[in-house]
Parts: sequence; structure tokens; C-alpha cells
Amino acid sequence: MRTRAIGYVKVGDSAQFDAIWAYARCLDFDLVDIFLDSGDSVGNFSGGLQQAFALLDSGAVSVLIVHQLGCLSANALEVLQIISQVVGYKASLHSIVEGLNTQGGMDQFFVSVSSALSQLGRGCVSNRTIHAMASKKMLGHHCGSPPYGYQVIDKKLRRNPAEAHVIALISSMKANGATLQMIADELNLQGFTTKRKSKWQHTQVSRVLAGQRK
Repeated sequence: MRTRAIGYVKVGDSAQFDAIWAYARCLDFDLVDIFLDSGDSVGNFSGGLQQAFALLDSGAVSVLIVHQLGCLSANALEVLQIISQVVGYKASLHSIVEGLNTQGGMDQFFVSVSSALSQLGRGCVSNRTIHAMASKKMLGHHCGSPPYGYQVIDKKLRRNPAEAHVIALISSMKANGATLQMIADELNLQGFTTKRKSKWQHTQVSRVLAGQRK
């Protein structure tokens, strides 16, 4: 039986969602949902995080995935409190950027997390930036880099026809039994490039497929 997991994002762009989906797929987790909080929510009192806690407490899921520790809180003490709460639910926390997870033993985890927390301030988004992003979202403007298959036109997320064709090709090849590496090789052979104009790797193919499942 696959391990059931949830993700948590705070004022995140599409890249954070993609990273969580790809991480869950890599570890063969059954990712149930990704909870989102806006920038004006506060620490462990935020609605999205409380919903995540409720699922962990119920035993319906046993893993919480975040892009980085700064997504939990800008306050180091609050981060430690949240980690302790997750562990108290007999669940584990995975932080992608820092490469941390509580399944590796708590002593080793807290040595690593202490180092990561010392960098937290530099990795946190300022309140001014958070409010600016929240305001843009209220106006319907897209924040962050557009995911593959989309482009930003007049501050709105629009379908990219050329990339949509590639997505359809990827989905078709996958449905016909092609592996991720086979798909990447075929895309490179046909001259298609990624969003950043680089050659395709199996990891990028995986992210595109994960994005289609949302």
C-alpha cells in the first residue's frame, strides 16, 4: 500500500507545486492534496496548515511535504513547534530544498534542521513582497514563472499552443507505454526544448505529467 501524503505551500508559485508533485512521485507517495495559505496568514494558525494538521491527526495521511522550511514560518521557533506537532501525529515532515525528513531519526534531523534554520532569514520572502503577490492574485494577475504549457500575457496565465502540443505528445507516448527516458529522448530527437530552452531529461517529463494530474 502506497504511503499517503499531503503538501503545503505558503504564497507559492507553480514551481513549488511542481516540485512537491515531482518529489511525491519520485518516492511513490500517494499525494492526496496540496494546501495553500495566503501571505497574510500567521504561522501555525493559518487555515491551510490547520487543514493539513487535521488530516495528519486523523491518520488519513502520514507525510507532510513542503518546498522548504521557510514555507512553514519565518520564525525559527515556530518552525520547530510545527515539526514537533507533525511528529506528535506519528507522521513525518519532508522539506525538499533542505533535503530533510523526520523519518531519518530525530537526532540527526534536528542537527540538520538547526543548520537550515540559520539560513531561514535569507530564504524568506519579505512581508512587503508577500502582500504585493497577494494583491496581484486578487487582481487575477499571475505570480511567478508560468508552468510548462502556459505563458503570461497581460499579466494573465494563458495556454501556450506550441507547448500544449508537446504536452499532448508526452501524454500520448506515456499512454502507449513509453518510459520517461524514452519520451525525453524522442522530444530531443524531434528538436523540442524545455521551458528554459534546454534538452529534455526524464525529470522534466515527470513534472509535466504530474502537472496534468492536478
